[in-house]
Amino acid sequence: MAQELNRITATFNNKTVFISGATGFLGKVLIEKLLRCTEVKTLYLLVRPKANKCPKDRLQEMFNHVLFARLREERPLSLEKCEVISGDVMETDLGISDVDRRILENEVDYIFHSAATTRFDHTLQYAVKMNTLGTKYMLDLARQCKKLKIFVHVSTCFAFPKEEVLYEKTYEPPMNPQEALNIFCFGQSKIDDNWAKRYLGEYTNTYAFSKALSEGLVNQEMDKLPVIIVRPAVVIPTFKEPFAGYFNSLQSPMGIFVGAGKGVIRSTHMDSKTNASVVPVDCTINVTLVAVWDYLTLKQQRVFNISIPQEDLKISWEEIINHGKEACTKVPFTQLLWYPNGIMTKSKSWHMLHVVLFQLIPAVFVDLLLILLGYKPILVNVNQRLLKGQQIFDYYTNRAWTFDMKYFINVRKRLTKTEKETYQIEAENIDITAYLVECMLYSRRHIFKEADETLPAARRKLKIFFVLDRAVKIAFFALIFYYIIKVIFF
Repeated sequence: MAQELNRITATFNNKTVFISGATGFLGKVLIEKLLRCTEVKTLYLLVRPKANKCPKDRLQEMFNHVLFARLREERPLSLEKCEVISGDVMETDLGISDVDRRILENEVDYIFHSAATTRFDHTLQYAVKMNTLGTKYMLDLARQCKKLKIFVHVSTCFAFPKEEVLYEKTYEPPMNPQEALNIFCFGQSKIDDNWAKRYLGEYTNTYAFSKALSEGLVNQEMDKLPVIIVRPAVVIPTFKEPFAGYFNSLQSPMGIFVGAGKGVIRSTHMDSKTNASVVPVDCTINVTLVAVWDYLTLKQQRVFNISIPQEDLKISWEEIINHGKEACTKVPFTQLLWYPNGIMTKSKSWHMLHVVLFQLIPAVFVDLLLILLGYKPILVNVNQRLLKGQQIFDYYTNRAWTFDMKYFINVRKRLTKTEKETYQIEAENIDITAYLVECMLYSRRHIFKEADETLPAARRKLKIFFVLDRAVKIAFFALIFYYIIKVIFF
């Protein structure tokens, strides 16, 4: 029996692809997937020099990561298909040499623009330069590419916060993108933050604002270029490929679980009853590749929202956090500050009270103890970084987000069994706790370098911390009760 045709894979066979954001979370998983599952001809990867490392060294360091272990084993020669393009999306003409630019203009079939800053604490000027100006320079290049068949712009489902329902369509940006570029990129050398914030309006962070402007630039090219927009929701660790649990940074939702698992985070500010708008990074890439096939086949849909449809899985943040607590007890860390526990609350003041009492004050105490013992203090700094990550998380978890995905749900009905297996885009029979256990195992093994052999000892230590946690709570409430009685009767 002849093997069933995989039309998505065939879409990329013998094609030349240019990727910005190659060393980012989405970029890495996209590269791994294309090399492992398709017969792509060449991947040109835009990489900038960083931390005294040239782009080629950065790329080699990336390929040495465990994320690419399966690829190195199954298709080691595929890595030779990657070519580094030294450049930077914030530099004029992407900072690409004339020779490299001519190569791209003559050879590239597909462009994936995923380079972006996802941090919320960057100045508006920097966010617009990175996200919006970078998009402009990528579009400028696309216009010159003689063989271009598609330009994929990676946006976000959270770029238009005033929309009660985000549909699979384009939206007007908060201001004219070219005017924004003139003000923030081509105008004054430095803009006062207070003055810049006047432009944000309903936007609570510079990330969403600059991504909305970027979409505005892409929208302007839809009559001239074969462009599509993909909008992921909160991108979480890999669900399945190349293995479960991989994530790129603790400045992400996983930072909350890791911080809680180590007993550092004691409070989370969220509306725990709202539905979690999340999507694993490998599923995000799968949807993106299917969207490319769909557009090239039908030339119809231009915008794709990417999240786990509620038809597949409806789960609240509270349920996810509870699954996370269970995962933390199954896979405890060797180095713990306290027993993994804490509260979830919509009240900002109640949250901050818990942060001060049960995170910051203990962190100061531990750091002072470390200083007295001759060690470098670390916990206050760790808390500050984790609090930044929590502030980012607040944006996603303290309101209900609704994303329309009717078109894409219909697209996946057209996929064959083979295509669904290769490009999994359905949430079927997911064991959330088992998934989060894999995520915690990844962080243990590859971030904190804790060997699996230490798990039995870590579980014994966790039991001790559990007893201490209960004892401290009993003592704390007994003390409060004592003072209440004393005030009332004495």
